[in-house]
Amino acid sequence: MSFKPHNILFKKRLNQAGFTLMEVMFATMAFALILLVMQMTFSGALGLRNRMQKRVDQHTALTQAMSIMKRDLENMIVTGGLMAEGIFCEELGSPDMPNDQLEFYSTTAVVSDQLPWGDVQKVGYLLGVNPMQTVTTNLGQALMRMSRNPLPLEANEAAPVETLMLDNVRSLQFEFFDGLQWLQTWDSTVNEPAVPLAVRAMVEVFTDNPNPTGRQTRIREVLVPILTIKPPDEQSEEEEGEGEEGG
Repeated sequence: MSFKPHNILFKKRLNQAGFTLMEVMFATMAFALILLVMQMTFSGALGLRNRMQKRVDQHTALTQAMSIMKRDLENMIVTGGLMAEGIFCEELGSPDMPNDQLEFYSTTAVVSDQLPWGDVQKVGYLLGVNPMQTVTTNLGQALMRMSRNPLPLEANEAAPVETLMLDNVRSLQFEFFDGLQWLQTWDSTVNEPAVPLAVRAMVEVFTDNPNPTGRQTRIREVLVPILTIKPPDEQSEEEEGEGEEGG
C-alpha cells in the first residue's frame, strides 16, 4: 500500500549507511602502519639527537679541560723557594696506558677577599676515581686537577681542592723538552735547566663509537712553550762574564 515504497527507501538507506567490517579492518591496519612509521621516524630522530648532543658535550668538556691545563702550564713558575719549589712529574702506568702525575706551581690562582690565596698556587694533574660516581659504568678514569694554597701559614693549611676535569679517560702523558730532546719525566732539582722549554700533554679518552675490537679512543694533545725570565742578578752576572771574555 502507500507505506510500502517508504519502507523500501528506508531499507535502502540502512544498507548504504556505514562501513563494512572489512573496510574498518583495512582502515585500522593502514592507520596502525602510519603510526608505526611515524614512531620509527621520531624515535630515530630522537636517538640521533641524543647521540649528537652527547658527542657535543664530550667535545666541550674535553676542550675546556685542555684549555684549563694549557693555561696552567703557560703560567708555570719556578723560583726554587718555598712558594714555587719546582716541577715534578712521575711516570706511572704502562707504555701502552701511561698514567703520569704532574705537580708544579702556576700563577693562575683566584685572588679574592674571602680566600687568603696569592696569585701562585700548586697545581697537580693525575688520573683517579670520579668522587661523584657511585657505580662504575665507564671504561676509563677521571682526570683530576689538584690545587693547593702554598702559603706556609698554619691557618691556611688545608687539603688540596679536587676538581673533576674530564671523565672516561684512558691515559694521561706529559713530555718535557730540555732543548735537545723530549723527556718522559721531570725533576727541577735534577734537570737542567730547572724549567723545561716546552711541555706537551696528551690525553686519551674513550668515545661512544664502538668497533669490532672494542671502544674507540681519541687523543687530544696540547703543546705549550714555557717562557722563562732570568732574575736580574743572574742576567748581570752573565753580562759581566761576557764583558770579561770580550776584554
